[in-house]
Amino acid sequence: MAMGKMVFLGCLFAACLLPASLDAQGLNWDNSGHSLVFRPKLPALPGRFSLNDEFDYSISATAYSSINGKDDKTAGQLAFLQSIKYKISIISKRVQITNDLVHNLGLVYYLDSISKFQTDENTLNTRISYSLEQGLRFMLSSILTTRLFNAWDASAGAGGSVTRTINSSFLTPLVCTFSGGLGFELKKTGIIDIGLSSAKLTWLLDQGIFDKTGRDTFYGVEKGQRKHIEYGLSMHLLVDRAIGKKLQWNCDLLLFKADQSQVDLTLKNLFAYRINNYLKTSLQTRLFYDEDVSKQLRMENLLSFGFDFHL
Repeated sequence: MAMGKMVFLGCLFAACLLPASLDAQGLNWDNSGHSLVFRPKLPALPGRFSLNDEFDYSISATAYSSINGKDDKTAGQLAFLQSIKYKISIISKRVQITNDLVHNLGLVYYLDSISKFQTDENTLNTRISYSLEQGLRFMLSSILTTRLFNAWDASAGAGGSVTRTINSSFLTPLVCTFSGGLGFELKKTGIIDIGLSSAKLTWLLDQGIFDKTGRDTFYGVEKGQRKHIEYGLSMHLLVDRAIGKKLQWNCDLLLFKADQSQVDLTLKNLFAYRINNYLKTSLQTRLFYDEDVSKQLRMENLLSFGFDFHL
C-alpha cells in the first residue's frame, strides 16, 4: 500500500513538472489576465492535430464550514488549501482527447490542537469526443477519484481525550465513473455530457477498513468483497467561464442514477477573483449526496485567500 501511494505521488509530481520539461522558452507576465504565464514549446504532432496544456497552482488560507459532514463539531479552525490543476488536450477538426488532473489538499487545524487533512481530493478526468455536427459530439469519458491520506472521525473521549476512527484512506475507496453517450458544447462556457450507458465502480485497497470502521458495508461494497459495480445513466456539466477580466466561474456537476437507487450528486461551484498578479480570492460551495455513504445531503463552504499562478 505504501509503494502504491509512492507510485501515485510520483505520477502526480511528474504530471506537474511536464510543462517545464517541454523545452521551455520563456517566463513572462500576462498583463491582460494578471497572471504569471509560462509558455512551453510543445512538440509537434503529425497531421492536423494540435497539443495544448494548462497548469494552475495556488496555496491559500481558507475559512471552512460544513453541514452534515463527517468531521467533528469543533467550531474554531484554521485551514490551508493547496490546489493543482493540469490539463492537456489533443485536438483536431473532429476529434478531441482531454485529460484533466485536479489535486486539492487542505490541512485543517482545530483550536483544540487536533489537525487533519480535511480536503483531500484527487481526480483524473479523461474525455474522448468526436464531432457529429456543430455543437453535438459523441463522447466517451471516465472520472476517477481517490484521496491520498487517511481521513478520521474525531470524537470526545473520557477525561477530555480525543478518539479518532478512520473513515477512508488511499484508494479506499477508489471511485470511477465510466460513460458513453452524447456531448453538447456550451459556447464560451463549457460542456454537458449525457451518459446513455454508464457504470460506477467502487474499489477498496484496504480490506481491513470494515473492521476498522465497524461496518458491514463501505461505500456500497459488502464486507468480504473488494468492489461494487452499478450501471445506469449519468450527466456531467463542466463550466469554466471568465466574467470580465478578473472574475472566473467554475462549476463541476456530476449526476449518476443507478437502477432502484437515488441519484448520486457531486457539485463543486467556485467563483474566483484575481486581485493582482500574485493574489486571488475564491468562494467555493460543494454539495455531496450518495446514499451508500450518508442519507443526508452534505455541504461544504470554503472561502480562500492566497497566492496563485497560471502556467
